[in-house]
Amino acid sequence: MPKRKPIAVQYQTLVVIWIALLFSQFVFLAFVYFIRPDLIGAKPESESLSVGAASLTDFLGPKPLITLAFAASALAFFFLSQVLSRQHVRRAIQERDASCMQTGLVLGCALSEVPSLLGLVLALAFDYPYFYLWIALGAFGIILNFPRRGSLDAASYTDVF
Repeated sequence: MPKRKPIAVQYQTLVVIWIALLFSQFVFLAFVYFIRPDLIGAKPESESLSVGAASLTDFLGPKPLITLAFAASALAFFFLSQVLSRQHVRRAIQERDASCMQTGLVLGCALSEVPSLLGLVLALAFDYPYFYLWIALGAFGIILNFPRRGSLDAASYTDVF
């Protein structure tokens, strides 16, 4: 029978992986800041405070169809990351396989990074000033995938009898 790592070590490993993946979101912001500092703190062309078509066109940027397609893709990946991560946690608990927890964490966080990457593309290729919303969505997805100690305990539980 193979010897298992203690739960504390497995949990620490999961938290370190999670912190590294969350930190990547800040790296994306720093990357845009150094490559395109004009986009950080950029004001839309029309400074009007009116709500309506003018502010919507400002929000959608110069290529509204691409922005909408990226927004739909970002939301799809965000929800997919949450669903697949939770499926892996359920499977880990049912099969008593703690290694499945790590797979679910990495998969969920990697899929949560896709909105951030789409935001980077919008910022760098399309001069989109609201790219940080995509990065915020990616960071939020990673935060929601924080590893829970109770799930790891349930997945590591073995019958003694």
